[in-house]
Amino acid sequence: MIKTSKIKMIVLSLLFILLFIILNYAGKADTLSSNILSSIKREHSGILSDKEKEWLENQGVLVYSADRNAPPLRFVDTADNQYKGVVVDYVNSLSLELGVKIELHPLLWETALDKLSKGETDICDMFKSGERSKYYLFTKPIYNLRGVLAVKAGDNKIKSVSDLNGKILATQKGDYLNEFMKANYPKVKLFYVADIQEAVKLLEEGKVDAVAGDEPVVLYQIDKNNLKNSVKIIDNPLYENEVVFAVPKSKPELIPILNKGIDSLNKKGQLEKIQQKWFGISTPIVKAVDVDKIKKYILITTLIILLIFVMMFIWNQSLKEKVKLRTKELEDSRNDLQIVFDGMTEYMIVIDKDKNIVNVNKAFLDFIQKPKKDIISSSCSSYLKSFCKGCEKCIIEDAFTTKENYEIEMSIKNEVYNLNIYPLLDSIGNVKNVLMVINNITNEKISKNQILQANKMIAIGQLAAGIAHEIRNPLGIVRNHSFILRGLNSGDEKINKSLDYIDSAVERASKIIDNLLNFSRISGNQLEWTNIKNFILNIRELHNKYMQKRNISLQVQCDDALTCLINQESLKHILINLITNAADAINQNGSINIRAYKVDDGIMIECMDTGYGIKKEDMEKIFNPFYTTKGPDKGTGLGLYIVYNEVKKLNGEITVESEIGKGTNFKVYFPVEMGVR
Repeated sequence: MIKTSKIKMIVLSLLFILLFIILNYAGKADTLSSNILSSIKREHSGILSDKEKEWLENQGVLVYSADRNAPPLRFVDTADNQYKGVVVDYVNSLSLELGVKIELHPLLWETALDKLSKGETDICDMFKSGERSKYYLFTKPIYNLRGVLAVKAGDNKIKSVSDLNGKILATQKGDYLNEFMKANYPKVKLFYVADIQEAVKLLEEGKVDAVAGDEPVVLYQIDKNNLKNSVKIIDNPLYENEVVFAVPKSKPELIPILNKGIDSLNKKGQLEKIQQKWFGISTPIVKAVDVDKIKKYILITTLIILLIFVMMFIWNQSLKEKVKLRTKELEDSRNDLQIVFDGMTEYMIVIDKDKNIVNVNKAFLDFIQKPKKDIISSSCSSYLKSFCKGCEKCIIEDAFTTKENYEIEMSIKNEVYNLNIYPLLDSIGNVKNVLMVINNITNEKISKNQILQANKMIAIGQLAAGIAHEIRNPLGIVRNHSFILRGLNSGDEKINKSLDYIDSAVERASKIIDNLLNFSRISGNQLEWTNIKNFILNIRELHNKYMQKRNISLQVQCDDALTCLINQESLKHILINLITNAADAINQNGSINIRAYKVDDGIMIECMDTGYGIKKEDMEKIFNPFYTTKGPDKGTGLGLYIVYNEVKKLNGEITVESEIGKGTNFKVYFPVEMGVR
């Protein structure tokens, strides 16, 4: 019994000590744990990276712009013309925490939102919404804010927002509340004001039925204007949402920087200190347990056990809330990253070790025209077969093995793509997933070649104009002297015949100069009535020398009266490239036959040659950019690509028939809209 009694006394003493520790150090324990968690988080999050510091230095001063008259959140104090308020103090604290200057620009709320969307300012605090996410990127939440409804004290007809149907509600222009009301209460008539101060004045004067806005701002205006007895707040708030910082979509680098500043200020409890400055904070006093009144051992034991369970429950709930909060923060961060991911114009695909698709961005979904749920967890070969060398030589598998980046350029149909493969490593350095970035560089490559070609054509035009000027002068002299000699000739038949040869040669040289100038002249996109046969014959003149040298005949079969409204520049490109390709396909002693004729709803132009023909395996590739079967330095691979695009520009169609050893026939059709007559 004595030993049992001693044991009970020891246990009782230990329980009393435990109770004393719980009562006196509960608050300190929470603070200590918070400090430990903060220390751990600080160690893992780190300060701003060198890249982030460099980005801030390049940006210079950041600009925060928001409502100029929304006290006590933010307002311009008329006493000293200073921008003040809870949020203004928070922004100043954030400026010190990040080590960057943040200028404060008070504006009308609507103007502040507009400037932020255009990238003229950098930061503004607001509620997140689907509509706003089209123009801004969002940070982690800063604080919670409620929207409330204020009506006249004597108005018993409006007890909730649903009673406002058909009535006038004053609200600040550009405020989130407008979007909320239109989505949930479309029958309420919204009357926009510059700020809540104006709205409260209109309510007092009876010009509107109610006022809605941020709770602290509405309460401040009611108190400032001594309207506590004449204006009341409806008990149920309209909503309670998180307030975040918003930045322009053009500056996604600013989001992680601001998030680090928010985390750091949260650790220091800076927002609570600012709130205490502006609103004051009251804390309930916990009374100590009167141990002297506890007379029974069972009661003391029960109380201690109960306290232990309560503290464990509170601690458990606190941990759950923290886990929930951290989970939400991670979810928000993931959503923000997905928004940035979807905002990329390149096709982006994340693939795991099993060659299954883990994630894709919106650009790729638009490209394959399928919903995201249909391709997630699908094999990458189902959607990336066109972009890969094949599963036998899998570049994805190579990235998992070598951990190296890959870059590949390839042509698919009429497009050129650049593929970049990036291994994504986990915390221990193993490749977890692989990111494939596909960029369409067709226009870049074509533009580069077209610029070179355009420069050459400009040079040819200048050269042609110079040659025409220099040659036409002596031709004019020859023509004049021929005319003089005819006048002096007394009728000698040999002299007249020689003068006829001279006049014919001069006329032929003049015609060649005209064709050269017409070829080099820029005609733009203007539609002109064109005689097709004359147009083809002029193009043929440019190739005569080349054709004669290789003993190639070029025949034109076309009705002399066939005329249509067409873009001559496009038709010129089509015919020149088709004739040039046909001539290159003929070694010697061949022929090219061009036929143009009217069909029921348009015209058809055929270019037939007796060349060596096109192989079947090449038929699908001939219209691809940069594809050529000619030897080095003999072709750019853009000729038929240009023909294809010019035909499409004229709403036409082009087909090709070819047989090895017998020749090729290109058929170009233009629809009736081209104005055949």
